[in-house]
Amino acid sequence: TPPPPSSRASRIARGIVGAVTVDVTAAVARDMTRRRRRDDAKGACARGADALLTTLRRLILRALRRGATPRHIAVIMDGNRRYARTRELRASRGHEAGAATLDALAAWSFELGADVLSVYALSTENFKRTREELEELFDLVCDRLEAMGESAAVREYEARVHVSGDLDALPKRVRDAARAVMRATWTHKGPMLNVCLGYTGREDIVRAIGDVRDGVKNGELRASDADERVVEACLHGCERFGDVSRCDEGRQCLTTATTWAVMPEVDLLVRTSGETRLSDYMLYNARFAALVFVNALWPEFTFMHMVYCVCKYQCAARELRRARASYARARDDGVDQEHVLSNAVAEVNIRDVEDKTIANASSSSLTTISPRAKSFIAMRLERITGKIFQVR
Repeated sequence: TPPPPSSRASRIARGIVGAVTVDVTAAVARDMTRRRRRDDAKGACARGADALLTTLRRLILRALRRGATPRHIAVIMDGNRRYARTRELRASRGHEAGAATLDALAAWSFELGADVLSVYALSTENFKRTREELEELFDLVCDRLEAMGESAAVREYEARVHVSGDLDALPKRVRDAARAVMRATWTHKGPMLNVCLGYTGREDIVRAIGDVRDGVKNGELRASDADERVVEACLHGCERFGDVSRCDEGRQCLTTATTWAVMPEVDLLVRTSGETRLSDYMLYNARFAALVFVNALWPEFTFMHMVYCVCKYQCAARELRRARASYARARDDGVDQEHVLSNAVAEVNIRDVEDKTIANASSSSLTTISPRAKSFIAMRLERITGKIFQVR
């Protein structure tokens, strides 16, 4: 008996569906194969382009190192919010883009040979922003500080991360994150990444002078020993330039001032976003710095912008070093400081000073201060270190 028409139609329909399914499956497989090959080709091209750019960057940095290179680079990272606003993004997205630029800049600066990279991350003036933006900014700061200790630049160059500023004015979670990354990188021997949070130049100077005043008041320091060198040793960041004498499995680290040098003065100060003001940043440290203002928002700052800044520094380096050396020699000879500072730049035409003499004279060291002052600096250092490591 022949099957009912409905059964034959069903078999035919199933056959057609099966054939179509096979054809569609084969077409999808072919398309996926073509896409995979195209993506592999794009990936190979991208990897080749990245390798070429990396080689070019290293060649450019090698060429720059043949000239004068800045030991201390300071950057005012300005323009994150404007970057987000022009792209109709939340302010936090602009700050995230700026944090990525900081990672790249740290690698470029350390590869160039800089000893210190200081970045103005958060001023006390920024506390006037809305509470919502501040909370998002503090959360981002915590995340970036936690990741900073494991970043590629810090690992590759064994960089020390330091957080400068009035940490007590920051939320507890930010203080904890700052102290954690400082503890994690305390014994590193490479360059220093100095992150300025809750920082102003005036607060830095007032704090240093206040510490010297308290030292004299408590009998730790004679008034006659309280000179410019001692004040320099009390500025933010100088506690990371002592010799580590004891470190107990990362829980306790104390240092002494037996071999001591203060943080190098700023050689190159860069501000982005086209603004031409210092915004109360590094007022004491940047007396003989080359100031370069870049007309680009911070997230848009590129390697070629950095090359431009370093070239601008190299054009002025010899005169700046001579002025700094002239000031240092006059200070060591006891000449009136105000007179020396006002005339230091005018003496840049001195031709009998060799580069080696300039470098030696301009290096900030505490080898000539009194033993009493060194003892005061060591005690102050132990107090600060104990606070970082919560030593009671």
